[in-house]
Amino acid sequence: MKHYLRLITVASALSVSLASCVQDLNTEPIDPKIIQTFNQDEVYYKIYAGLGTSGLKGPNGDNGDDTDIVTDNEGYSVFYRVLFVHEEFPTDAGWWIWNDPGVPDLLECKWTAENSFTSMLYNRLEFNVTNCNHFLENTKDKTDAKSLQQRAEIRFLRALNYYYLMDLFGNPPFSTAVSVQKPSQKEGGRPALYAWLVDELKAAENDLQERSAAGLYRVNKDDARLLLARPYLNAEVYTGTPAWSDAETYAKKITGAYTLAPNYAELFMGDNDVNSAAGEIIFSIPQDGNMIQSWGASTAIVCMARGAGMQPWGSTDMWECWRSTPELLNVFISKEDRAAANIKANEKQMPALLGDDRALFCSYSTNATGEIFEATDAGGAGYGTGNFQKCWAIAKWTGVYSDGSNGKHTQFVDTDVPFFRAGEAFLTYAEALYRQGKTTEALDILNSSIRSRAHAAALTEINDDVLLDEWQREFYCEGRRRIDLIRFGQFVGPTATRKWEGHSKSSYNKKYLLYPIPNSDCVANPNLTQNDGFN
Repeated sequence: MKHYLRLITVASALSVSLASCVQDLNTEPIDPKIIQTFNQDEVYYKIYAGLGTSGLKGPNGDNGDDTDIVTDNEGYSVFYRVLFVHEEFPTDAGWWIWNDPGVPDLLECKWTAENSFTSMLYNRLEFNVTNCNHFLENTKDKTDAKSLQQRAEIRFLRALNYYYLMDLFGNPPFSTAVSVQKPSQKEGGRPALYAWLVDELKAAENDLQERSAAGLYRVNKDDARLLLARPYLNAEVYTGTPAWSDAETYAKKITGAYTLAPNYAELFMGDNDVNSAAGEIIFSIPQDGNMIQSWGASTAIVCMARGAGMQPWGSTDMWECWRSTPELLNVFISKEDRAAANIKANEKQMPALLGDDRALFCSYSTNATGEIFEATDAGGAGYGTGNFQKCWAIAKWTGVYSDGSNGKHTQFVDTDVPFFRAGEAFLTYAEALYRQGKTTEALDILNSSIRSRAHAAALTEINDDVLLDEWQREFYCEGRRRIDLIRFGQFVGPTATRKWEGHSKSSYNKKYLLYPIPNSDCVANPNLTQNDGFN
């Protein structure tokens, strides 16, 4: 099934007749000037392909000029990678040492409405929404079973993109149709978009196939249930009113139907479609070293965290640009214990040493305690290749298969992106119980599922810090840290007491809870109101 889907995905993406006037996309991302030669299957597969690829012709297009959106860096523009950048870079989850223009502003929480990375994120999400609208408009009169099923899936994927637009930008331009008219924001703001999103996802739950029929690469009812649990868990952030009971209800639908993979590491290996991880993964973004090559999905996540002296990772590339922070290591082992033990181990040895199968790190002999400069130190705030080994390497993702063999290609990995997995439901369920005062039940869920699978010692108490640390242990380097920090009041603002990279986030303006709508779009569209503080 995996190989069949990849073949039709790539073939369709390459031949698709959905073309955008990308020069206009910077100013009118909701209107990509679609050329109307509609081929239903080709557009359908293009929408799926848009989650893990950058354009129609592979990782570099025609020397990088055939991407879906205007960009100077094709790899960064891919849906999964550009989400990763904005959900991980401004947090304690890691440090990016390449001094790319715009990156320091994200790492140090000082971005503006001119940030090129944020424009890429915004344009990618709006482009994906427009493709979904295009498909839905052109199939609205279809009543055959195939069309109805495809429409349900595309409605879900549109809702998925709107979820991220809501989470990252608050109240983005909103439209469910392709039009030359400039779109407006949702009347009623972010809470109104939240209400629309919940309704869309409930409809998807009714209309989508079961996972047993859809497989790993087409969205299904359980994807709708898990995505519903996510805004419910964060409802207080989005609307001002908690929805813990609803989060519990929808998370429980997943925890009652799935078990966690017995081997955590296999979730992020090159054969995660067939190894023990396949039973936990609900939806994957497919990658294949031969047929689906991308600098914006798992190949990037694998290679950016690898350097000389590490165990084989299934690719000839080692970028040495994304590594851990002491704050990430602290949720597995304290600074004092690292210093006392002087740990020198690779990712195969580290889990046993730290007592947690999720501790997939490589410590270097030159800095075995995992300590680094503060970001304010001299020498470019930690930018530059020499800073990669100043903290432990993150070896969670790999292109190697669970039997130790390599993938199909020497450079691009086969590792699918486990975009929705049941581990999120178990943690959501536990947190929702905790928020309702059911602490004993919450501890039982954490210990019997998440902690047990990791072969980690059972927790004896639960509070905000314990839960936030558990989210970090389970989901580091998966592109969601910002969401969790904001929910716990630990991202920016007066309640943010955590420190990382030499900074206290309490010193940062609360405007950074959102990203700004790019100025280019605000100038071109008078219907839009910029987020507070970015005018």
